[in-house]
Amino acid sequence: MQMQQSVPGTPSGKAAPVPLRALLAAAGATTAMAFGFGALALPSVFIRPLEAEFGWSRADLSLAYTLSTVGMALGGLFWGRLSDRLDARILLACGSAAMVAALGAFTFAQSLWHLYAASLVLGGLGFACLYAPVLSVTALWFERRRGLAMGIVTAGGALGQGVMPYTANLLIDSVGWRPAYAILAAATLVALGLLMPAVRRPPVAMAPPLQAAGTGSSGDGRPSPVLLLAAAAFLCCACMGFPLVHLASFVTAVCGSSDLGSTSLLVAMLFGTVGRVAFGLLADRIGNLPAYATASFMQTACVAIYPLLDNQISLLALSAVFGFGFAGNMTCLILCVREFVPAERFGQALGTVMMVAWAGMGVGGYLGGLAYDGFASYTPAFLIAFAAGVANLGTIAMLAAGATTRGKATPSGLAPAPSPSR
Repeated sequence: MQMQQSVPGTPSGKAAPVPLRALLAAAGATTAMAFGFGALALPSVFIRPLEAEFGWSRADLSLAYTLSTVGMALGGLFWGRLSDRLDARILLACGSAAMVAALGAFTFAQSLWHLYAASLVLGGLGFACLYAPVLSVTALWFERRRGLAMGIVTAGGALGQGVMPYTANLLIDSVGWRPAYAILAAATLVALGLLMPAVRRPPVAMAPPLQAAGTGSSGDGRPSPVLLLAAAAFLCCACMGFPLVHLASFVTAVCGSSDLGSTSLLVAMLFGTVGRVAFGLLADRIGNLPAYATASFMQTACVAIYPLLDNQISLLALSAVFGFGFAGNMTCLILCVREFVPAERFGQALGTVMMVAWAGMGVGGYLGGLAYDGFASYTPAFLIAFAAGVANLGTIAMLAAGATTRGKATPSGLAPAPSPSR
């Protein structure tokens, strides 16, 4: 059964099948998100063999992840601005090549600076170059049910964050960490090489009309909505960054099994795949900001509960809940950004917000390693993550209060999602 939506140029309310080119573009975008986020999550399982071979501390190894997120932050700002102006295919080709090159470079790492340099390339020249274009193209193809479409595409990221580290762990145990990186680089080359050419903007005649949207300035002395979204993104990602990098190591330490540690991350990401689609649907029904608040609450509650658990069943169950909740944050954050800016400036605005978000991810991941090295326990890091989550919920409340004060149930930008009866 084909997904249907209204197509610009058809009579109002009339639904038409989604064009094949739109489905192919969405498939390519989903693949890019899967391999991009999957590659960024690899430190969670490569910490173990690198620590054993080189004797590097977990803080040193966590810094590699931090640098990849710094690359995502700075690169996202730069490439996001360019994505509003250049043919998306140029950026997608550059980003795909850089991702493959970075993963291949990890194979030859002999020192920390090798690891750090490849991580910067992976984030800043690789995935950052893919991120804004694939989301922008998806938003243009799907005028209605944009939340569902974005949920499906971002679900690829959650799937990749689970499957790629899990696969890497199996490869590390069977062939070693260097060949594991080489195999992952080859798989990335094949997947992106086949599907990135399908990610193209719709013809001008079919593109949804640009709608008036806020400039990001409130004009009444209050912080702009986009600035508040950026602050929320930093805090939200600082909260999730620690579990994403250290969840496998934490579960391994508690249960004494590296397989169970990687399984816990896989469970979180598989449920995250469902969560991203579910929160996209929820955003279509109740609004983007309320859906974002719901996802953030679930994530914050989970990081508070993790250090209280000590058996595999409860840890795997909580990982499922954490994955479902944390994954919805990205979907809803992207949709919130899209509400506040017009389509022709979406790449720039998304790059700005995500620059701050990736900085939060890096800070959360690094503080987790630093706290473990200092206390030989992950409990202090979970408490830091919980504090960031509470602050994020407070920032979202400020956004909601600002929208209420302005008398707008939905921020400037897209019209509210149609009700199920329409």
